[in-house]
Parts: sequence; C-alpha cells; structure tokens
Amino acid sequence: MERDEFIKSLGFGLALVCTGSCFQACGGKGNTGTPEPNPNPPGGGGGGGSTASVNLGSQLLAVGDQATANGVLFFRIATGDTSSSFVATEAVCPHQQGALVWKQALNKIQCQLHFSEYATNGAVLQGPQNTTGNTRTLKIYSTAVNNGTLTATIA
Repeated sequence: MERDEFIKSLGFGLALVCTGSCFQACGGKGNTGTPEPNPNPPGGGGGGGSTASVNLGSQLLAVGDQATANGVLFFRIATGDTSSSFVATEAVCPHQQGALVWKQALNKIQCQLHFSEYATNGAVLQGPQNTTGNTRTLKIYSTAVNNGTLTATIA
C-alpha cells in the first residue's frame, strides 16, 4: 500500500468512527419522557424548592391509598382533606433505590427490593434484609392541600 492510499483509507476510517459516534450520541435514551420538576413553580410561596402534586378527586380517596408523582410517594393515613391526613416521602429506598410502598395494615413504608421498613416520620424501623449495606432515614416532605390538589414541597 502506498502512502497516498494509506492516508485515504485512514481518513475514511476516521470519518466512519466520527459518524458512528454522532449517531450514537443523537439516538441515545436520554429523554425518558418524564418531565423534570419545575424549579420555579407557579404561585410563589418563596419556598425555593420544587413540588410534586396529586389530584385528590381521582387519587388517594381512601385511607391506605397511595400514588407516586415526580419521585414522591404520597399516601393517605387518615380521613379528611387536610395536610395532616397525608404523608409525602421519597418514592425510592435510599439503600439501593427499590420502590417504596405504603403498607396500611402494618402502618409502615416498605422497600420492595430488600424489605427495609420505615415509620411515617421517616425513621428506620428495619434495615435491608439479605444484603449488605445500610439505609438512612427517609426524607419526609411538607404537604399542602389546595382546591383538591395535594402538593409536596421537595426541599
């Protein structure tokens, strides 16, 4: 192979590598379709945090009901539509990001991956089972009810 042919083949190979990289970057799975929390929610309030909300007219109708929105697990612990009737916490376990669920009959939040258990105030009742590592207290978010919407402020 002569020098001119070598340089041409090298240039063609480099062009293919660059083109492949561009296609891979443009066709990635970066957009999951899940909206990011609004850093500046409407209505002011000055809290500075983002929010997550659920509609009480279609979700959380009965004691024990639960819903997840924008990474927040909401659940109803009492009747009435006041903020004290609800708890809002992070929706995934801090140990290894297993899904958290409200277990009404047991009065605790439980991780579905390693069965860590938490109180409604976020305290750890039981650490991860059959695995290594520890967990931490759950984040509990303040809630407000307004016009049939339950909103948690994520600080």
